[in-house]
Amino acid sequence: MKMKSNGPLSDITVLEFGNFVAGPTAGQLLSDLGANVIKIEPPMGEPWRHASPSVPPGESRLFIALNRGKKSVCIDLKSEEGQEVCHRLVSEADAVISNNRKDTSEKLKYDYRSLSKINPKLVYVESTAYGSLGDKAAEPGFDLIMQAYTGIMSTENKIYHGAPSAVKSSSYIDYSTGYAMALGVVSGVHQARLTGQGVLLQTSLLAQALSMQAMQVAEIENDLSPAQKWLENKKDNMIKNETPFEDIQEDYISQAGAPQIAQYYRAYKTKNGALALGCLAMHARKRISSLFDLEDVRFDLSKKFSEEELLKIGKEFESKMESKFLKKNTDEWIMFLRSHDIPCEPMQFTEELLDNKQAIKNKYVIELDHKTGGKVRSSGPIFNVSTGNAKLSSAPLLGENTKEVLSSIGYEDSYIEELISKKIIGKNL
Repeated sequence: MKMKSNGPLSDITVLEFGNFVAGPTAGQLLSDLGANVIKIEPPMGEPWRHASPSVPPGESRLFIALNRGKKSVCIDLKSEEGQEVCHRLVSEADAVISNNRKDTSEKLKYDYRSLSKINPKLVYVESTAYGSLGDKAAEPGFDLIMQAYTGIMSTENKIYHGAPSAVKSSSYIDYSTGYAMALGVVSGVHQARLTGQGVLLQTSLLAQALSMQAMQVAEIENDLSPAQKWLENKKDNMIKNETPFEDIQEDYISQAGAPQIAQYYRAYKTKNGALALGCLAMHARKRISSLFDLEDVRFDLSKKFSEEELLKIGKEFESKMESKFLKKNTDEWIMFLRSHDIPCEPMQFTEELLDNKQAIKNKYVIELDHKTGGKVRSSGPIFNVSTGNAKLSSAPLLGENTKEVLSSIGYEDSYIEELISKKIIGKNL
């Protein structure tokens, strides 16, 4: 199969059986680093192609955002001939990534057990919702579901109309799972080339959700954790009493904050907007306290405070900080705080980032020509490579590279046309 000519992963060929966000994110990360990523799609295309209206159908901008630089091959894997084509591709690939349900991959014969028999050196990276073991192993799952299941929605106070709400700007469990899958491919290929043996690497949305809450998870068994005491002593009673969820969450948040730093690491309203303050380091906390002429008795390490005292001190200090920030406009505060080396930024909206000079200068926002969508701006690669980045191209049209890829692995044109006529390969919108 034809390889890309640049980028640190230019000698790796990856087959992507990816849907929605996690799998496609992994494929795009690898493609950005030069890997030859071939996206295997059903004749109707993967679901994200149809996530928003597009002309022609199946080329939504949500799909374009996550499938840069790939090749698209349409195969009807429900047919034996389609599976044979797929297996021929696998025989020449270095790795496979899949974020589909295991019963789907097993039914269509692109699961690890089936493919490793065809290519013993194959690296297979698989992501499921809940992991490969346990009662929930076969259940489907999405970012939204996992945010609820792992406490992210409730713990991070995501409330909309009185109920928990997902983050609107990004599905960050999905994205982190994609990053993990890409790391799995690189690690697996490295091992396979050293040992001559393939490997199965399994991860899940659940694994990433827990990993991204590592510090919170480590605190759960802390005897001094107010949040843990709240869970043990109050939550069940509030639910039994049919307390509205927003009240349950408000009570949790009031107990679960980080009393030592919460007031220094949060957003504040200003006279005409809001800003984020990021004083994690002790010297920064002391500096802003001094600048605001506020005394924080918690800096005196010789004094010992109970949990209740710390919460009270924190709330009183927070109230004073809130009053201070309301006295000036955002721009005034930003200028003042930056002049004293205090980490801060004004609150912005995602749409403003497309014209952000810092992002554009580093090529974190790019513009590519899509064959039907015209010029499309999107987030760019996360790496700038000193020896040269891979040449970027927009997402492929559905089935755009089917003939090209099959020809590259030895299929005759006449047989390719026969497969197309039988609707074994090629798009079918």
